[in-house]
Amino acid sequence: MIGKIYTSMVEFFDIKTNTTKIKSRPVLILSSTRNNDYTILPISTITNKVNMDIDYDIKIDPVSYPKLKLKQVSYVRTHKRTFIHQASIDRSNIIGDLKKDYEELFLKLLMML
Repeated sequence: MIGKIYTSMVEFFDIKTNTTKIKSRPVLILSSTRNNDYTILPISTITNKVNMDIDYDIKIDPVSYPKLKLKQVSYVRTHKRTFIHQASIDRSNIIGDLKKDYEELFLKLLMML
């Protein structure tokens, strides 16, 4: 599973409602399970570019990485490493395998940690 991108249920803060919500989002798996949790990096489209970190948000363009099933330009948020329970990962929905298909990008992301 390491290096693969899956969809997962993840918490986020909704500034419009001032509450924490849950949504499905792509995540990059960084480690095998430990105590039923995976270490992951979230992947986001970052619709409000003011929220983008030019040093740590790494762009993934579907045109440059066609083997990934991303529908639009997205960013791996390397400064937002987190942990999620294994049950929150949708194993039936693999978006791609960065480690296998785009090893150079995968290694670049690891260097950012």
